[in-house]
Amino acid sequence: MDPIAAYKHSRQKLFDAAGIQPESRTINTNGPIRQVHYLKAGQGPPLLLLHGGGGHASEWIPLLKPLAQHFEVYAPDRPGCGLSDFFNYRGVDVQAHAVAFLQSFLDAAGLQRAVVAGHSMGGYFSVCFALRHPERVQQLLLLGAPAGINRWIPYLLRLLGTRGLNRLLLHTLARPSKQNAAFIHKQLLVAHPEQLSDAYLEHAYYSLLLPGSRKSFNTLLENVLSVGGWKKRLLVTGQLSSLQLPVGFLWGDRDAFERPATGRAKAGTIPRHTFDVVAQAGHALWLDQPEKTSQLLLARLGVN
Repeated sequence: MDPIAAYKHSRQKLFDAAGIQPESRTINTNGPIRQVHYLKAGQGPPLLLLHGGGGHASEWIPLLKPLAQHFEVYAPDRPGCGLSDFFNYRGVDVQAHAVAFLQSFLDAAGLQRAVVAGHSMGGYFSVCFALRHPERVQQLLLLGAPAGINRWIPYLLRLLGTRGLNRLLLHTLARPSKQNAAFIHKQLLVAHPEQLSDAYLEHAYYSLLLPGSRKSFNTLLENVLSVGGWKKRLLVTGQLSSLQLPVGFLWGDRDAFERPATGRAKAGTIPRHTFDVVAQAGHALWLDQPEKTSQLLLARLGVN
């Protein structure tokens, strides 16, 4: 079975387990890449979900069913991820890229304005877009520590972002396998890796086999990281106070990227913010606590 077919087959298992069958669509855009793949489910006000660094839209599956009961949910694969077109981030202005990608996707989807929810690198993209186009963001929700508000980054990612060394890691620690997918989730993403199903880890493994996905992720890390962590010139911490729209933070108490107390202090510079901590949860908090995360999201979105 070819990698794309294997990816889609394993994804269907997750759809079945979650009891939801979102539409899998591809749309042409005028942005950094031409073809963007996305999942779409539900009816109501538009809600955009933007996944993290080396992830893909399928990671949102545990949240799709509860959110789709109240919203028209769009979950795109970021450039170079999932089933979207390949993208090489070497030499790219990542902040301008983030703005162009989100603007072009909203335009192509016919969405003038939406609630935007981002995780990790997706949070960074979302913040960059909200800073440039606040009129198009009804509300901003940031799940887990958003990238770009703190220099400290787990050392594993710094190594993957070091050109040359990451090639070695691609053949060892980062070599695609279910075991390595489980290891990366344990180290970076979840507090309770034992809760991850075999079907989820199988899909995570197949996502690593998609053509160009690892090169895209590595060039992105090379662009934004140095041995010292997140590059200073790409931090958005000092701009957070200029966000005038509602911003909600949902943070796992065991987030490997930043402690809740530090995140709360930085969120405090935003005039209209909320900050919720989810117990027994890591960086991808909904993988540990899907019910609690969806309840908090809906509450912050005004759904009782």
